[in-house]
Amino acid sequence: MNLLQPVEVFEQTPGAAESGFLCPQRVLWVEPDKDLLVTIGLQEKLKKPEIYRLKEVMDLLRHGTLQRVEVKLRPYVFQAEESIPKKSLRIRDRAWSIIKPLVQEDNIPEVYLPATSGHLISTRAKELGLFPKQVHRPLYRYLAFGSCTDALIACYDLCGPAGKPQQPGTRKRGPRPNRVKVNNNDLTLLGPSTADVKEKIIKGINEFLKSGITEKKAWEETKRVYFNTGAIEHGSTLVPILPKAHEAPSLFQFKQVVKEMDRDLSVTKRNTSTTTWELKHRGVLGSSRRRVFGPASRFEIDATIVDVYLVSVFNRAWLIGRPVLYVIVDVFSRMVVGFYLGLEGPSWEGARLALCNAFTNKVEFCRQFGVEINEEMWPCHHLPHKLLCDNGEMKSHASDALTNRLGIVVQNAAVRRPDWKPNVEQQFNLINNHTIHFEPGALNRRLDEMKRRNCQLDACLTIPELTAILIRKLIKYNWSSYRADALPEAMLGDNLVDATPISIWSWGMEHLTGGAKAIGKQEVWTKLLPEATASVRRDGIYFEGRRYVCPRAINEEWFARARTKGKVEPIEIRHLPYTPAQIWVLNSASREWELCELLDRDEKYRLARLEEMLDRAKLLALEADQNASELQQEFAKFDAECDAITATAKKAAAKAKQGLSKTEKKANVQANRAFEKTAERVEHAREAAQSYCEPPAQDNVVKLRPDMRKQNPLDDIWSL
Repeated sequence: MNLLQPVEVFEQTPGAAESGFLCPQRVLWVEPDKDLLVTIGLQEKLKKPEIYRLKEVMDLLRHGTLQRVEVKLRPYVFQAEESIPKKSLRIRDRAWSIIKPLVQEDNIPEVYLPATSGHLISTRAKELGLFPKQVHRPLYRYLAFGSCTDALIACYDLCGPAGKPQQPGTRKRGPRPNRVKVNNNDLTLLGPSTADVKEKIIKGINEFLKSGITEKKAWEETKRVYFNTGAIEHGSTLVPILPKAHEAPSLFQFKQVVKEMDRDLSVTKRNTSTTTWELKHRGVLGSSRRRVFGPASRFEIDATIVDVYLVSVFNRAWLIGRPVLYVIVDVFSRMVVGFYLGLEGPSWEGARLALCNAFTNKVEFCRQFGVEINEEMWPCHHLPHKLLCDNGEMKSHASDALTNRLGIVVQNAAVRRPDWKPNVEQQFNLINNHTIHFEPGALNRRLDEMKRRNCQLDACLTIPELTAILIRKLIKYNWSSYRADALPEAMLGDNLVDATPISIWSWGMEHLTGGAKAIGKQEVWTKLLPEATASVRRDGIYFEGRRYVCPRAINEEWFARARTKGKVEPIEIRHLPYTPAQIWVLNSASREWELCELLDRDEKYRLARLEEMLDRAKLLALEADQNASELQQEFAKFDAECDAITATAKKAAAKAKQGLSKTEKKANVQANRAFEKTAERVEHAREAAQSYCEPPAQDNVVKLRPDMRKQNPLDDIWSL
């Protein structure tokens, strides 16, 4: 066995025979030739070093009566000198200045040996004008705690009853409150100590500190219930007499007890639901990229109501509310692989439109909104192995097509656990903070308060316009969002440090999952595009108020056949709400979907989505109802007047026909008609002549004298 070395510590082995060592011993000096061992006991009150026979101690170590141990390190060992309190450093430096000459090499080992250490200590005390104990106390501390300068740091960590609470009846801790100072240090105003009232405080915490209740409110209720000084009658109600400031614990004392009770987070857990705890308080040890082996391994999809108000493409004065945004993000690369913006959802209809966008080429999609890109700028058209959803629309039977037809494993996050989908949730945050909140009509409550203007009044964007903005912003994000911690280790091995989503996606497709599944657009349309039924009419393929045409329909005379037979033929179609100018019909021969374009007569509906057309119809119907309601009273007056005219005519006719037979009533129809016609002509001629002879309107023309005016040629007719 190796000899003991200075600074080593040994102690009595538990359960072994008594060795005479009552506390751990730190080795100070070893001289094998003289069989000498000098140690100092590590105890609460340090005593001078003792001398032992080295061989005896080594024999005890060999037989297991003693054992080497490692002493628990003092707190200062784990701290930088800058973080140690200055007071402790001053105490250390002062103690070191006292004992420094005693621990120099000239005085070793004499300072350890009882026969010579006393003389050295007394001599040093006389030099400094101190008592001997003022020298040997820091010296023994220096020797016991490792013979280093930092061993002289004050042992505040050993002060006080560790782990024991303050006992009732003890003096209140802390500085005296101002109410005591301004009243000649009247200690009766000091207030109770925490230990004296701790039981009542704990009762108040358990009763009043609940979820949604602040600590201050719970403190006030605790004082009212447990520290009141009585009650007074107010009618039939007892009103508690609230205590004065020195008769109840302070808010600080109340918070300290809460902190003590919540050291194990029991108070927080009690006042927090399991879901909220898991979402906001639990330790975050995992990663969303766990078990993700490359691009398209797992996509995250979610929807949100965008914080911006939009207007209709038909009339920008029509507010259509806030749209729904679906976003799909690849977990491995953080790449935005697809999105959908519209009025549909959150529902399966909106989700599958986003999925259809994610699984198809983006070049044509971007071109529809005026954004020209090449395939390398947004190379995402792959199917994921897994799709993580939010326990909503993907639980419907309609979403079974993802598993049954496309082979995608659908996973659902727990209810109210957005932290399971951090990538897509963070994307919503980025879209709102970097794009939406800067657009007119954005829902920004703080800005609304500052401007004193409702954000709805500033709305001016339509759905196609906001979609075009989002396309550009998402492409910018895919190419510029740098995050070093998202860089796979294998990329670092290849000396690649571009931690943008597009770079990680491209590298992963080349080295990890280059065989990610991708299907043709025909298959995507068949399995994901919304199904609908249109009708073949004489004026086109009619669908939701719009008419379409395709070359095959013209060549096969679909419309002429519908007009000739007078029969409307139903036909299955696929459509995209965000591209209303196009629909697709199935060619049963080639088993492909053929494009049908909007007719020129319906060009005004080219930018109008299906939802907007339905809203337009509702708005027009509502406007018609309002107009009808306003005119209803006027129309009622007309109806009453018509009824009065009819009644008067009946009475006059009955009077004129009185005494005539049926034959006489029906006689002379042609003569009566001729007379009536002549009278109408004469009346029309009179009206025309009167309008001709009426004096002209007042103007700057000089009027003719009466003797110069021509004679009216019809005056002789009126004299007949």
